[in-house]
Amino acid sequence: MKKHIGNIAVDSGQIMIVDPCYVLDGKSAKEDEDLYQKTCDITLKKTYGEVTFSGKAGNGVVSQTFDGDGLYPVYAEIDKDGRPKKIIIELRP
Repeated sequence: MKKHIGNIAVDSGQIMIVDPCYVLDGKSAKEDEDLYQKTCDITLKKTYGEVTFSGKAGNGVVSQTFDGDGLYPVYAEIDKDGRPKKIIIELRP
C-alpha cells in the first residue's frame, strides 16, 4: 500500500537523504558549511549522487529537485506489518 507520509520543503533546489545521527552530532558551523558545499558540488556537477562526510563514504545521497524550491510530497510503500519498505519522493508531478 502506498501512503502519503508528509512533505519536504526545499529552499536550495536540492534534497538530501541521510541518517540524522550523521549530521546532528555537535559539529561546528565550519563543518556544516563544508557539508553544504559538498552537497552543492554534487548536485551542480552530476545532479545527484552519494555524499561523503564525517570521514565516511555512503553517509547519504543528494539530488537536485526537478522544479527547484517548493514543497515535495513523500510517500511510503507499507508492508503487511505496517512498516515502510520503500520511500518515494515525488520531485515532479
